[in-house]
Amino acid sequence: MPTKDKNDNITNYRKETGDIMKYLTLGTDTITEEKFREIKDREDKIKPTGGLWLTEQTEGVNYNQWIDFIIWRKHLLYYKYNKGTSIWTQPCSIVTLKDNSNIYQVREKEHLDILLKNYPKDWKFSYQELSKDYDGLFIKFISFPTEKYTEPMRSELETFCVDTLLLFNPHCIDYYQKGVVNIEPFDYEEHVDEPIYEIKVDNVKRKVLKR
Repeated sequence: MPTKDKNDNITNYRKETGDIMKYLTLGTDTITEEKFREIKDREDKIKPTGGLWLTEQTEGVNYNQWIDFIIWRKHLLYYKYNKGTSIWTQPCSIVTLKDNSNIYQVREKEHLDILLKNYPKDWKFSYQELSKDYDGLFIKFISFPTEKYTEPMRSELETFCVDTLLLFNPHCIDYYQKGVVNIEPFDYEEHVDEPIYEIKVDNVKRKVLKR
């Protein structure tokens, strides 16, 4: 366990609430150790490279923050996820973490301030150092007070866009389920009044494949 200053009650979501959370990653329906590229800090950005990026997914609910976000901002859908046979059919995976997963939770300003104190790197914090103590980082963007920070931190925090889980360690995944997001086609030039899509997930619980 980490020995640096921290709030014990925010390191593990299940320990805090008792809920079993699931998370969705878009763009792949197969998770392997090879997909977990090593976490690397970037000099001018708060977001690192590597890891696996996910958003919360409530079981049985046909809604996801990130899917809504990219459909409303159509350029992201067209340029970030236009890699398959159809842009309207996107593979996804639903991830369930192990009970003992050690996820650092950033839900309030004080939680981020702890990272800035314990894992400093220039004006931000180091994911590479954080990954030595934790399996991942969750930031509750929707309720996070970005306005309490000055530039460049404020602008960089806003690039998270939605509530985000970044996993550093594939071994904290209990299992994942293959899925597909079927998006109702729309005219790129037209306004989208309401995103229409369906998240379909199979029942097979798969383990992360080793290298």
